Amino acid sequence: MEGVLFFWLFWIFWIVTTFFMSKSRSRLLLSAAILSVIILSSYSMKLFALNISASSLFLLLAAYITMAKQRGRKGLYLFITSFIIMLAFTTFHLYELYDPVWLIFDRNMMLSFLLTYIALLLHHDVKFRIIILICGSIHGEILYASILKHITPTYLIGSFAYLDVISISIGFLLIIYGFKKVSSYFESQIKHLERGKQKPS
Repeated sequence: MEGVLFFWLFWIFWIVTTFFMSKSRSRLLLSAAILSVIILSSYSMKLFALNISASSLFLLLAAYITMAKQRGRKGLYLFITSFIIMLAFTTFHLYELYDPVWLIFDRNMMLSFLLTYIALLLHHDVKFRIIILICGSIHGEILYASILKHITPTYLIGSFAYLDVISISIGFLLIIYGFKKVSSYFESQIKHLERGKQKPS
């Protein structure tokens, strides 16, 4: 059933940010944003002859605001990398449409792996990985919907199927980030112990 993974994962994200992150303005904004996405997921609207879900529009605006705060080369690089994500996202959908035989595994998992892998290659900061993932994939949805406009005019940009993919991808990125933090912590502890052993008695 489409949307189950989205609701499940986003509620987990909300619980983690609300109860486990340190108290700050960023935590409040992030918790409110996650809750807003969940609430808006049931609503959609027509924009420039395209059907778009309210949650994906909210995510896109949030990504735009974050990207607008970046100056110079960093802002330009975010734009370029989100464009790469958009192309990968749209290409996957077009291949799925014209040659679905190559989808040997679950398509949501395959697309999530692809987007996660590209985001990992393009950025080191988990925040920017998530931003280009959201921005690029929604632009990919818009491009794909524009291509299909004359075939399936009722295609919904940011449907529950899309939200499943984006939530899985964000989940992958956060798990990888968590593993890196844990490994860095243990590495620093081991180095500290080794330095302690090397001290002359």
